Amino acid sequence: MYEADTIAAIATPPGPGGIGVVRASGPAAERLADAVFRRHRTGVWATHRLYHGRIVDADGAAIDEGLATLMRAPHSYTGEDVLELHCHGSPVLLQRVLQSLLHRGARPARAGEFTKRAFLNGKLDLAQAEAVAELVHARTADAANAAADQLFGRLSAHLATLRQQLIRAKGHLEVGIDFSEEDVALDDTALADDLERARADVAALLRTYARGRLLRQGLRVAITGRPNVGKSSLLNALLGAERAIVTPIPGTTRDVIEASADFDGVPVVLYDTAGLRDASDDVERIGVDRARAIAAGADVVLVVLDTSRSLAPQRALLDEGAPIAVLNKIDLPPAWSADELAGFHPSVGVSATQPAGIDALRQIVTHRAMRSWSDHLPTLTSARQHQALVQVEASLARAVAALSDRLPPDLVAVDVQAALEHVGAVTGIVTSDEVLDAVFHEFCIGK
Repeated sequence: MYEADTIAAIATPPGPGGIGVVRASGPAAERLADAVFRRHRTGVWATHRLYHGRIVDADGAAIDEGLATLMRAPHSYTGEDVLELHCHGSPVLLQRVLQSLLHRGARPARAGEFTKRAFLNGKLDLAQAEAVAELVHARTADAANAAADQLFGRLSAHLATLRQQLIRAKGHLEVGIDFSEEDVALDDTALADDLERARADVAALLRTYARGRLLRQGLRVAITGRPNVGKSSLLNALLGAERAIVTPIPGTTRDVIEASADFDGVPVVLYDTAGLRDASDDVERIGVDRARAIAAGADVVLVVLDTSRSLAPQRALLDEGAPIAVLNKIDLPPAWSADELAGFHPSVGVSATQPAGIDALRQIVTHRAMRSWSDHLPTLTSARQHQALVQVEASLARAVAALSDRLPPDLVAVDVQAALEHVGAVTGIVTSDEVLDAVFHEFCIGK
């Protein structure tokens, strides 16, 4: 599980930049520091201090002037000795610095290996380690805040409290098992109440995954409607950029156009789809089929209605699912009134070409996404966390049912123990090499 060698990688993103960082972690970090960095001031390396000097390549030739710091174990990110070299952010230069470290005995770090070592050395639990990846890949301020919340240990603390509750319940059950032949009464009602409260707490936590998945993957918003009602113009207006081709010719959009946006901190993936009608050729028919498939899998569906044309042929689209009606072209003389959609909510009037009403539409979309959000609980951000807690809730439900049926305490204890193990799987108290490989495989190299 743990290799006590020294790893190295470029820690800053690809591409030119003002500063680049190359990182090494492991027992040879100080030896590497002496080998690749020529300090202006000699002597013992002081921990967590920046030194100015020159960086040398594999042949010992100076290649850059920069800074170096050695962070001694255990007071480092990984819990090991860590060397960081800060140089100019040329991709070619960073590769030369990295090769200098590798030439002197370090090996290339695998994806997420620095954070994996932090976990294995007890600097982070598994939920916090996952939050590191979430923070690196955050697409909006809200996503970054949710990841930071988990990195700071809010989910871990919540689960630690739950775990202590389950340990106490398991202890009561063990008393009933060990002294089953003695006159020791087990208060089944009180224990069942405790376990039911724990189950309800887990159920509430599970509901936060909708927000976590949204922040991680983005709110999927499908823009649908009949041909030439302004779907592509609406996409461009929502993006504030000319992303889709707009012409007066019906059927211009044949395939799905995907684009990302930020709606007031909510990451959104917009899908502009082909106009829904009886297709005139095979290519358009494929586009219409894809449009329906995208709408079926979307979190929010926007049905664009042209207010300057008859409502009758457009209205049938509102019967599919629970879409938001977007009343487009309000800058033109209306052919019908919004009152004709009485009973259908929500709806918003816009002009995609002016544009007008676009901010109101964004607010309606984000309100639908956030209507069930709560800040009282930490947010689940990964499918692995969600699946583990689904198992916790199921185990606790079985334990409560077993107590209600007055089954022997040893049978109830099996389910409580299973719940404990699944709680431990979230934070890494109970884990396996396969789980760790799956978690850290999603990280970038150098983190």
